[in-house]
Amino acid sequence: MSTKFLYRILFASFCLLMTGCNDDNEIFFENLTGDETVERVHPNERDKPYPREEHELYLNPVPLIVPKTARAVDESLEFELSQDASFPEQGTFHSGKLAWNMYNTHKELAVGEWYWRFRNIDRNDRVGAWSEVNKFTVTGKEPVFVTPEFAVFQQNIPTVYPRIHCFLDEDIKKVSPIDNSHREYRELIARTNSAMNHVFTTANPYDDASTLDIYVFDYLYTAYLLTKEQKYHDKMLEFGRKLIAYNVQDKQLFAENFYSASVIKILSTIYDACQESLDGSEKLAIENVMTRILVHYYNSYRGTQENHIFDNHTWQIVLRALTQGAFVYCEKSEEAMNALEYFYELWTARAPASGFNRDGAWINGTGYFNTNAYTLYYMPMLLSHLTGTDFLKHPWYQNVGKFLVYSWLPGTATTGFGDIGGPELTPHRVRVAFADFAAREIGDSYAAWYVNECGNTIYNDYGLRLYRIARGHITYSGPELNEADMDNFVWYQDIGEGVAFSDMTERSSNMSLSFRSSPFGSGSHTLADQNSFKLLYKGVYVYMNAGYYQNFSDKHNLLQYRHTRGHNTMLVNGIGQPYTTKAYGNVERGLNSENLAYFLGNASNAYCGISEYPLWLSAFEAAGITQTPVYGFGNTPLNNYKRHIFMLRPNIVVIYDDLGADEAVTWQWLLHSPVEFHIAGNKVTTTYPDKGGFTSVAQIFSEQAPTIETTNQWFPGGEPTVNPTVDKQWHLTANFGPSMRNKILTIIQYPSGR
Repeated sequence: MSTKFLYRILFASFCLLMTGCNDDNEIFFENLTGDETVERVHPNERDKPYPREEHELYLNPVPLIVPKTARAVDESLEFELSQDASFPEQGTFHSGKLAWNMYNTHKELAVGEWYWRFRNIDRNDRVGAWSEVNKFTVTGKEPVFVTPEFAVFQQNIPTVYPRIHCFLDEDIKKVSPIDNSHREYRELIARTNSAMNHVFTTANPYDDASTLDIYVFDYLYTAYLLTKEQKYHDKMLEFGRKLIAYNVQDKQLFAENFYSASVIKILSTIYDACQESLDGSEKLAIENVMTRILVHYYNSYRGTQENHIFDNHTWQIVLRALTQGAFVYCEKSEEAMNALEYFYELWTARAPASGFNRDGAWINGTGYFNTNAYTLYYMPMLLSHLTGTDFLKHPWYQNVGKFLVYSWLPGTATTGFGDIGGPELTPHRVRVAFADFAAREIGDSYAAWYVNECGNTIYNDYGLRLYRIARGHITYSGPELNEADMDNFVWYQDIGEGVAFSDMTERSSNMSLSFRSSPFGSGSHTLADQNSFKLLYKGVYVYMNAGYYQNFSDKHNLLQYRHTRGHNTMLVNGIGQPYTTKAYGNVERGLNSENLAYFLGNASNAYCGISEYPLWLSAFEAAGITQTPVYGFGNTPLNNYKRHIFMLRPNIVVIYDDLGADEAVTWQWLLHSPVEFHIAGNKVTTTYPDKGGFTSVAQIFSEQAPTIETTNQWFPGGEPTVNPTVDKQWHLTANFGPSMRNKILTIIQYPSGR
């Protein structure tokens, strides 16, 4: 059979699949943007009220959010919400005076049209005019997740100490004191001994805050609660007295938000653990430093965090540390109580995972899930315990176990995207520890399967050690997962990603395909990789993204690792996607059946100019890079980029790219591999020595004959610098055009028997 004839048959078959498949499992993307193209789905910083008529609601009730500019620093806001546009007294939600830019009704909203408005209240309680009326619709399809008002949380705040882990108090009493008969005792004590032997590096104890953060909270406090040994209490007290004896200046305290988080975490832990040993003046000294931190972030956060799509450090660590700090003395401090209320409302409105994500998946860098894991554990446990409402009923938590499995199968590299999505073949201990938590508290069968498959990895985790020991009596309550029933397919519709396996239960021969085209665009810990894919076989990368995460925004990051040229997607005139939420995509269709999996990605809006966000402008300036075509940045006339990607189980992947532009352009079709490409006409062969050896063959078909180039060199100026001897990677570019239209069919397969 000739190649040309094969191409025609395949092309006709896939056109039929795209237009006429009636598989029972076919599912379609509910258009986020309506019939009109919007500038962006998720603004980096919201500049219009949310929600409005064009918005799809993610939950019921939906938070009402207004831009930061809607409220001056010394002003408050008042909201009204009603199903009657005249806002009658009866049947209208009234927020009262709020010192922030959001309103949570804490009540389920009835199906139908809703109207809302807001107005300013100045420091003298003079009210401004009502805003224009905004409208949205509750369809009844939205998941319902209702949290209680803050007053419920407030009235249940403990009056005794220690309280940071109040949700574990009864469990800790049952298991402590533990001794060396416990399997985790030796590891706990070994780590704690490093804290016991700590020597301060300078006369300023605050210089050691990043070290003391772990030593005090994770080691000493945990060991003290579990063993009841006085020496651990005394060491915390010693550290605390050194800290409060030193007059730390604002310049140091607020030099960086992670640093502030470390300080308030250390001080609040010592305050909590040593309450009976600290005298009044010592307690007051700790309270004063914590209040300085809380007031600073309370004032800087209000209006900002409600509207920012995802502020990395805040949601990873800082918000949780601030909550812990406020929690230990809020009944004694109006500032702490105000901050605690704001944090509670912010979590309700925007957590977990941005508030616009029900998938259980982690949009902001697969590897960065680990950095967020403790917050994702601690906050719902604390809030659930004190309100009597299960915050783990949020749809994101209900789906997180499946995400853990499908994004990183045991014994394989990750299928995930974003920062720290590297080739390691063992899921990180933090992921496994979080899976254990989800298996116990949520009854998640996928999470339980994951823990069992990952073996003893969990016992190396220290972050959730206290939880694990205290709640060890709680069994995995979900039904045991039958591997035969595990679906070889998942589609994360909210975040725009999908994963397909040939057979996930036979990982020695499994093929894994992951695909991304995200409404969240790029930036933060996500990359400029709309309509990109990864392919793994036997757990190792066949085709992956190129580059190394050595720094958030150095030259290698900006020109290679983060840039579109480092991903298995397209360049247009040599130009990639900018670092902005404007550069978004969508996975518009997903399908799965026994022999076939399919995704349709639309990245037509992703090549939209240059990055406008101040963070990236500063990064480019610092790196000495201009956002110009010579570096792969700029405007393009692209008007269509749809990628149809199929897995034909067990060993074939087919990619069909439908491309269009308003004027003739050159098209660069990209592929990256850890091993060398061998080119013969339109055939690309790669041979992998790992896992017993295998060969992959990719064939590229188009009416336009491409010029195929390969190299193992980095983009000039974008070479790795932290470790220049890192493994070389191979980069393929199939050059097409110039043309206004192009269609490219690529067939990837493993030869029979290999």
